[in-house]
Amino acid sequence: MRAFAGRSGGAILRWGEGFNTTKLTMDNSLQTITLLAVGDIMLVMGMNALIRQHGANHPFHHVRPLLTRADIVIGNLEAPFTTHTAPTPYKRAESVKARRDYILRAHPSTAEGLKYAGFTAVGLANNHMMDYQAQGLLDTLATLDRLGIAYSGAGRNLTEARRPAVIERKGLRVALLSYSCILPIGSVATDNRMGIAPARGFGAEEAMREDIARARRETDFVILSIHWGEQLKCYPNNFQRRLGLKLLEWGADAVVGHHPHALQGIQVEAGKLIAYSLGDFVNLSSHKETAILQMAISRPHQLESACIIPHVLWQGQPRQAEGRMWRNIIARMRTLSAEWGTQIDEFGNIGLGG
Repeated sequence: MRAFAGRSGGAILRWGEGFNTTKLTMDNSLQTITLLAVGDIMLVMGMNALIRQHGANHPFHHVRPLLTRADIVIGNLEAPFTTHTAPTPYKRAESVKARRDYILRAHPSTAEGLKYAGFTAVGLANNHMMDYQAQGLLDTLATLDRLGIAYSGAGRNLTEARRPAVIERKGLRVALLSYSCILPIGSVATDNRMGIAPARGFGAEEAMREDIARARRETDFVILSIHWGEQLKCYPNNFQRRLGLKLLEWGADAVVGHHPHALQGIQVEAGKLIAYSLGDFVNLSSHKETAILQMAISRPHQLESACIIPHVLWQGQPRQAEGRMWRNIIARMRTLSAEWGTQIDEFGNIGLGG
C-alpha cells in the first residue's frame, strides 16, 4: 500500500470562483495528493444510541488516524442533519412500519464527528436526503457550511444540486459531483424546488454529461459519487454497468458508487476506475466488510495509483482489517472484480494498466 502524501493547506472553492486564474495555493508546483473515498455514512437508527452514549466522534474513533493523513476525504452522507419533525409524505407509513422503507435523520450535533474524522466533502444525492423535506435539507446545508465541509448533489434548486464541490490541494483542483439513481417521489430538485440531483429521468444523462465536461475543463480531477444499484446485492446490475462506462466516457476520472450497503467489484478502464459499491462505512450493518478506496493524483486527470484498504464494522465503527480478515476481504474483492480482469494484489493495490 502506497504511503500517504499527507494533508496540506488548501481551499474549498465555490463553483465559478478561482478558475482560469492564479491558483490559490502558495506553491503552484504540482505534488501528489491522496484522496480517500468511503461508502455509506449512516449516523442513524441503532447508531443514535451509541452516539448519545459515547459522543459524536465515537463512530470514527478508530479510523480517524488514517483519514486525517489524507489530503481529501469524501463519502456519501445517507441522511439529513435536522431536528425537523415533519417527514416526507411520500413514503407510505405501512412500508416504513414493515421496514420495506425508511425515513432517516441525524441530529445536527452528530455532524461534528465528520469534522473530527477529517471529511473534506460529502455527496448528498441519495434516497434519504429529502426524508424531512426542504427544511431537513436546509438544516443539513447550514450544518455542513458551519463545519466547513463541502458538498454536492443537493441544493435549493437543480442548478445548486448539480454544482460540484471543488477542493484545491497542492496546486491541484478536485471536483466532486454527486447524483442518485434512487429517486423517491418529491426528492428531485427542479428549477424552483429543493432536492437532489438525478442520475436518471428526462434530461438527466445529458445534464450529467454537461456537468462532467465542465468540471473536467475547469479542474484537474473529476470524481463522481453515485447512488445506484440494488440493496445487499454483491454484483452491479446492467444499468450500473452501462451508466458507469458512460460516466468514464464523458470524462469522469473515477466513479464511486453506494446504496447496495455491500461491497461490489472494481472495474478499471484506460487507467480510470469504477468502484461499484464500497459498502457501509458507518452503520450497524449485517454486511460488516467494507473498504476505503485510496487514490493518488499528481497530474491532471491521471491516477498515479489506487488501492483498497479493507475494514470491518464493529458495533458500527469502521476498523482496519488485520490478518485473516484482511486477506478475506482482498480475496472477496478479487472475486467480485474478476469479470473485468481487475488486478488487486495482497496489499490492496489495484492494477491500472499501462
